[in-house]
Amino acid sequence: MVTYDITSDRIRARVRKTLYDHGTRVQYSVFECELTRSQQETLQQTLAGQIETDDSIRWYPLCKWCTERIVIQGQGIKTEFPDFFLL
Repeated sequence: MVTYDITSDRIRARVRKTLYDHGTRVQYSVFECELTRSQQETLQQTLAGQIETDDSIRWYPLCKWCTERIVIQGQGIKTEFPDFFLL
């Protein structure tokens, strides 16, 4: 799970676009992403180059067991990640 707090509209839009390419937006500034370690490191480097020193991006790892226990109250659907990918 990736969350962000960014003050600049321009930078926030760029970060949001980048995260849309890697995951599912579940809240205004929260994305659920299924990434390999390599993909995560690359994405972290990309985002680090997009933000300013007073911005914040937080990464919260969610294991398979944790994602199965997500509870949603109110609106929203649980993000479903495929068990496999066809390339």
